[in-house]
Amino acid sequence: MIRVIDHREIVQMLADAAEANDLTLERFYELGRRDELDNPTLRDLWLIWGDELTSEDVEELAKAS
Repeated sequence: MIRVIDHREIVQMLADAAEANDLTLERFYELGRRDELDNPTLRDLWLIWGDELTSEDVEELAKAS
């Protein structure tokens, strides 16, 4: 079974995971881009979905907060 996930769902999932680990989405994005995520769950999420996350997503979510 294949499930199509909307881009917004991916961004929200990553934001929720970051927040659950006391990070903002912006910090998660920075650490992921520098390959410095030491939490295995966050690192796995970055490896799976990181290429879907853009700096515009991070900025948009920061503005909404």
